[in-house]
Amino acid sequence: MSMDYTLPPAPKPPTPKLSSLSDQLYERLRYEIICEDIKPGEKLVELDLAARMGTSQGPVREALQRLERDGLVERRARSATFVTRISLDEMYEIFSIRSVIEGFAIRRTAQKITNDQCSELDQLIESMAEAGSRKEMIPLAEQDMQFHRRIVEWSGSASLLRAWTPLSSQVQRFIVQTHPAEYPNYVEVGTRHQPIVDALYRRDGDGAATAVQAHIMLIWGKLAP
Repeated sequence: MSMDYTLPPAPKPPTPKLSSLSDQLYERLRYEIICEDIKPGEKLVELDLAARMGTSQGPVREALQRLERDGLVERRARSATFVTRISLDEMYEIFSIRSVIEGFAIRRTAQKITNDQCSELDQLIESMAEAGSRKEMIPLAEQDMQFHRRIVEWSGSASLLRAWTPLSSQVQRFIVQTHPAEYPNYVEVGTRHQPIVDALYRRDGDGAATAVQAHIMLIWGKLAP
């Protein structure tokens, strides 16, 4: 089952400092897929992309390989690559897996988190609220995923971070494409993170795990038939 939502105009993508041409191409294509400038099901041809971006095919191939690991594209033949479609069933599985990973991670994070780190999470919530007040879903989703990445990173578990990272691009795309319809008050997308931070300030690992898992799975109560 695919979902088709009309999105508000997307702001221009950020221009982070990247270490290589393939990194730049990866970020550009990732952004275009997430905000649907490149549509689900669209065929991506290395030669055409290289010509459009003014580069050789090598960096494009590397970028597509990374996008394939992210689950944003799939290779169906020797050289045919297509943008993946969003399946509700698959996304539910991804969110369920993510819920387990972040539940483990946040229990560890709660044992070692500092007040400065909690303040950083508060600032990310504020940034989400500001983006939400401007109806800018792309920056809001980026801050959202940064919030959750920090929780996993601060757990100190490389295994949990390796398991979480490949899911993040698909989750971000899902947020961008579903939340405008389900959360017309964009500011709410950010403020719903506050109970997670409150539990971390208390160093309450079980409470934080309950809060983050409820937060992750909340959307499915809205999408359930």
